[in-house]
Amino acid sequence: MKPSIIVSEQDPAGMNIKDLLVGIHGFRETTETFHGHPVCMKDGIKLYTTDKRTIDSEGIDTEVEGDFLIFATRHQAGSSKKAFCVHVPGNWSKAEAGGKDKKLCRALPAMMKEALKKIYGMYADDEFTIVQECTHHGPAIDKPCMFIEIGSTEEEWTRKDCGEVIAKVVNHITMNPAKRYREVMVIGGGHYNQAATKLMFNTDYAVGHVCPKHQLPNLDANMLKQAIDKNGDRFEMVVLDWKGLGQEKDRIVSILDRLGIKHERYQKLSKQDDLSED
Repeated sequence: MKPSIIVSEQDPAGMNIKDLLVGIHGFRETTETFHGHPVCMKDGIKLYTTDKRTIDSEGIDTEVEGDFLIFATRHQAGSSKKAFCVHVPGNWSKAEAGGKDKKLCRALPAMMKEALKKIYGMYADDEFTIVQECTHHGPAIDKPCMFIEIGSTEEEWTRKDCGEVIAKVVNHITMNPAKRYREVMVIGGGHYNQAATKLMFNTDYAVGHVCPKHQLPNLDANMLKQAIDKNGDRFEMVVLDWKGLGQEKDRIVSILDRLGIKHERYQKLSKQDDLSED
């Protein structure tokens, strides 16, 4: 399985990461072009630059060679929270930021876990939050993929030290196969999902899709089956952030039981008392 790395010319964080991958980590321009930009390569791994926003790059997986895609991008938040993030793209309901309505992408749980752990090992600093976000936004593609992001303002997007953190991580996860982990989906909690993040750091579970509390009204049996089908190759169970399910507890449990899907409360898997977000 060979990855491709995708950055956007419209994204200052992506271009920052690209500059460091090329300038420091051994990627070199080739004679091949993509959207008018030279394709860069290292050890057979290709780095592509698109003119489109990454979230609008529908079908880009049919244009590149990789078996799975890593989108290296900016993260933007109204709170201006400094963060390094990973997540799976996809839409639980209406596609308001790229992608297609009610279409989720195929997740890379083990690779996202490796990325988060590598970031933490390099940047265990209170200045930045290191977190797994919920599943959100486009593009809609069929190959497995993940986003790895610098947030959340132009100051962070263009900082060379921030770019170097993600460049090092991208270089590492593309050049080294991920370990095998027990894979789960998380339901409940916040956009910056604390249960998923703690599972990634503190257990042998790797989290793929995350359906947050504010999307639970859109989580029906069909969406749940799609999420599990696209969660990875080693799906084991659904993890429930119990407090983070709010008023949807009984309905979600009923769907899981009806479909015969194994589930467990996050709080029973962790020594932490309560890590959900209101």
